[in-house]
Amino acid sequence: MKKVYLVEDNEKNMKLFRAIFQIMPDIKLFEETQGDLGLELIKTGDPDLIILDIQLPVINGIEICTELRAIDKFNNIPIIAVTSFAMKGDKERILKAGFNEYISKPIRVKEFRTLIDKLINSA
Repeated sequence: MKKVYLVEDNEKNMKLFRAIFQIMPDIKLFEETQGDLGLELIKTGDPDLIILDIQLPVINGIEICTELRAIDKFNNIPIIAVTSFAMKGDKERILKAGFNEYISKPIRVKEFRTLIDKLINSA
């Protein structure tokens, strides 16, 4: 069973993620809606994949990723940024912060599932 940790504060997006992961076999989803609580959930867990919204309450996804990358345990765990930031330079800035992948909202389900399969099966 692969463990995916998701930190997303938008309820509509959270419902979409839940629906996607429900139909993906052998995945257990752990979720949080606030940045600080999500960071603690991840740090105390054993994720195979981490998905972070960039705009989160309390601390943002970039801050979470930066803090996780400073911990050896998380150096090789894939982290995906999910964001509505789509301005020129945003993708580069986000990837430079330590994310493995960047997905812009709205989520394209087929692309998202393909990416999850790739990252989870290479972990």
